[in-house]
Amino acid sequence: MHFQALLTAAILAPITGLAAPTNGIPWDKRGENLCNQYKSPPQLCTPDPQVTIAQTAQRAYDFYKSFVVDGDARKMFSLIDNSYIQHHPGYSNGPQAIWSIFCNGKPAGSASSSAWCFDAATNMSYARYSTIDRWRWVDGCVHEHWDQGEKIPTDKCYKLNTTLIS
Repeated sequence: MHFQALLTAAILAPITGLAAPTNGIPWDKRGENLCNQYKSPPQLCTPDPQVTIAQTAQRAYDFYKSFVVDGDARKMFSLIDNSYIQHHPGYSNGPQAIWSIFCNGKPAGSASSSAWCFDAATNMSYARYSTIDRWRWVDGCVHEHWDQGEKIPTDKCYKLNTTLIS
């Protein structure tokens, strides 16, 4: 990261509550258009049965944030496995089938007009923005997606340890 960007991040962090680079992605790279740079997702999630519920919940939050709030396709796809199943008519299975939709770095919504939930009992996460999406998590990775007629739970959302949220 350039010195000026580091300095800007250090100055803005106390004001905005945002930390400097998180998960290896500097703030000045979030929302970057990756469509011309990569013809497919640069990194996918490797399923790991050792990933805990708490870690999955954190990953689900990170996925929501990268998809809805930040438009961070690099982070979003690093949480999707290679066996991704799409339950939306007209889209094929696999992360490659949706790469061209999300590689442009445009967020799907905003923090102020969206909601997130992870239901630990079902390993499902939800995001509400202009629609409601639902994802099933397997071994710490997004494995399946639905977006028709979904309802976001209001009573069984996992409570994250907010000292760890990036």
